[in-house]
Amino acid sequence: MLADAITHAALPGVVLAFLVSGYLEAAGWIDPDGGWGVRQLLMFGGAVIAGVLTAFMTDWVTRSGWVRQDAALGVVFTTLFAVGLIMLRQFADKSDLDLDCVLYGQLETVGLGARIPGEAIACGFMLLINVLLVVLFFKELMLTTFDAGLARSLGFRPRLVHYVLMAFTSATVVTSFEVVGSILVIGMLVIPPSTAFFITRRLCPMIVISVVAAVSASVLGHVGANVFPGPLTEAFGLPLTESVRTSGAIVLAAAFQLVVAVLFGSERGLIPDKIRRRGLLAEVQSS
Repeated sequence: MLADAITHAALPGVVLAFLVSGYLEAAGWIDPDGGWGVRQLLMFGGAVIAGVLTAFMTDWVTRSGWVRQDAALGVVFTTLFAVGLIMLRQFADKSDLDLDCVLYGQLETVGLGARIPGEAIACGFMLLINVLLVVLFFKELMLTTFDAGLARSLGFRPRLVHYVLMAFTSATVVTSFEVVGSILVIGMLVIPPSTAFFITRRLCPMIVISVVAAVSASVLGHVGANVFPGPLTEAFGLPLTESVRTSGAIVLAAAFQLVVAVLFGSERGLIPDKIRRRGLLAEVQSS
């Protein structure tokens, strides 16, 4: 829910950064023919600020006692998204906004040039930051997330850690948004951890399994998007489709992994759980 909220709430920050970049360009501070890096940095910063604002407003509404946290999150992100839509309509209505790119991303076109794609460099840099954040501050993140009271008694600052985590989450979402689109961003933030949840109860293995599930879903989805549509449409007598959107196929592959984990997961899977219950019942009856 929080990942979905950040992807939507980032819109007003992006629109505001777009307006600021236009003002700076009109003032002569940004080169109209260049300055791509400055514009991207402004968009990035605006989205991160919007993400942190989402976390802050949600926490404020929740602590006020008016509504529950999930309802507060829904109110905040829909409000910010609506503000972003109004700003987009009012100030950037004539700008070129490719909705297909926003929804599905542009995975099919990344890497077509001779050089290393800038998107790959940005995502790789963000991956390195996330890995360092988790490795270096694992204890702090775990304590403040699962037991804020204990973390506070040990001298940590749970709210500060929470906002820093939201800032990096927003940065990760924005970095991935342009390449993979909103569908895949939300899917990859939610489905692989859910898959790991049915396999283990320990946090460290859960993180590793989530990463493995996400990588395998990406590979399987990319291959499936280019290999299976043709034979399947031909077999069922449908109009020939040689390939489908890679982002949608990746989410579908991740969802298939989740279904398998729900059924056969070693920790919380339905079938192993049923077998364990039958074994426990047999032990009780025999005793």
